[in-house]
Amino acid sequence: MNKKPYHHGNLKQELIEKGLEYVDRFGVESLSMRKLADSAGVSCAAPYAHFKNKDDFLDEVQNYITEQLTAVLKETTAACTDRSKLLRELGRSYTLFFYENPLYYQFLFNRKKIDIYAYPPFQLFLNTAVDTLRHLHGEDISEDDLRFKTIAMWSLVLGLPQIALMEGIINTDMLDAEIDSVLCAVKI
Repeated sequence: MNKKPYHHGNLKQELIEKGLEYVDRFGVESLSMRKLADSAGVSCAAPYAHFKNKDDFLDEVQNYITEQLTAVLKETTAACTDRSKLLRELGRSYTLFFYENPLYYQFLFNRKKIDIYAYPPFQLFLNTAVDTLRHLHGEDISEDDLRFKTIAMWSLVLGLPQIALMEGIINTDMLDAEIDSVLCAVKI
């Protein structure tokens, strides 16, 4: 009998990454804890040290991606000193995060369990957008305008990574400039 080697390192993270690759190739329906273990080259029992079952694994993958994205957006917010450019910088960071991690994008937005108003990256964006729009427009901006503008901006950054990943639409040799031009095309 071939015994799987003991795994050193961050097995939980490796299982998440291998699981994402598996789901991308074969679909979430065909994933099992046994197949997850095989994809990482560990024993069938190893994933159970980190996840109760497949649903728990999928929830943890969603949390893992969300935590990384939230950290990137918080770093962007902290680093941006020009308030007038903050929303554009958030959109740029969001788009590049998913462009550089396309499996994260595919997984996350195929999930049905995201409550957008409780979703940390959206909360960070929403709070920043409302503050920025009120700063720019003062009392002249209505609650409806705030709502519609934030929906429009969120829709743009939600779809932009997918468009960036499509061949021939955005010049990826000039990705930063192209993303910036698209984001600047929308006036707030």
